[in-house]
Amino acid sequence: MRQLKNIRSTSPWRILFFGTDEFSLKILESLNESRLSHSKHKVVDCLHIVHPNVKNPSPVLRYAALSDLSGFEWPTNNIQTNAYDVGVLASFGHLIPKKVIDAFPYGIINVHPSLLPRWRGAAPLHHTVLNGDTTTGISIMSLKPKHFDSGPILKQKNLDVPFNSSVHGLRDFLAVEGGKLIIDVLSNLPECIISEKQQPENGVTYAHKLTLNMSFIDWENQTLDSIDRQYRAIHETTELRTEFNGLTIRLLEMLSPRYSPNIALDSDSPPGKPIFDRASNVLWVRCKDHWAGFMRVVIKKKMTAKEFYNGYLSKGHFSGALFTSKPNNLFNDIYNQWIKEKKPS
Repeated sequence: MRQLKNIRSTSPWRILFFGTDEFSLKILESLNESRLSHSKHKVVDCLHIVHPNVKNPSPVLRYAALSDLSGFEWPTNNIQTNAYDVGVLASFGHLIPKKVIDAFPYGIINVHPSLLPRWRGAAPLHHTVLNGDTTTGISIMSLKPKHFDSGPILKQKNLDVPFNSSVHGLRDFLAVEGGKLIIDVLSNLPECIISEKQQPENGVTYAHKLTLNMSFIDWENQTLDSIDRQYRAIHETTELRTEFNGLTIRLLEMLSPRYSPNIALDSDSPPGKPIFDRASNVLWVRCKDHWAGFMRVVIKKKMTAKEFYNGYLSKGHFSGALFTSKPNNLFNDIYNQWIKEKKPS
């Protein structure tokens, strides 16, 4: 704890919140509910926000406007020492300089949606889904300057990953839990900081942002399970992709691996073989060990599986054509090395 004058020793606290997206919005909502509470156990006295200067208002900024929460644009030099007791940060996306952290008697604490040191970085939810992790959680840590997600841990909560989660589903689930845990930490903030623990050196992985190339499917080397995890990890921000006779096709509305085809499909078919199922209006594509089903595709425009068949697969010059396998380096040693590198190569 920093040795500054007039430091408060108990809640409620004067809080400056740093956030942007839907995950951080839930944390802000929890803080604001405490601020508005008439309970003697409230942990928030006053609440302001810091938000990046962007063209389109973020969820946090829109909520702040509706809730009459004032604040500062980032970057800012207007945070006065001792004006706030503690900063709370969630999914902010910017490194915070030491002079800003030091303006708060209790520093800045970060709400992170993983069990650190696993999945430090910008995309912990994507990598949790992509890897098929069965356990995740929330980490509350003290912020360190010049580094993302490496500060000492104040508190963690282990949670099971909900079955078949997409990134957005996992985000909403963990945001609610994060909102609860930050209130718990703020209820005992000095004690939590005194007992904070350094992150272990073992088990560190980095959740780098996924690239566009990682949306392509490697039919020859990917199992149905890996394609399903890839789909659930990225489809809410971009589409799965493949190449077909020089065309880039975006694949939409993937069926659950539990869905069984209604037609006989030859397991000896080569990877990338597309088959149209008339009865179910599903496009099936052969992968390494099974068939992946999609309801729609995009080639210049969105179309159903039937429209894709009528416009492409049924034409003679497409007879026998396969979807091209394209390496994405998601499920191999290259990926395993990549997530161990602090700065992506």
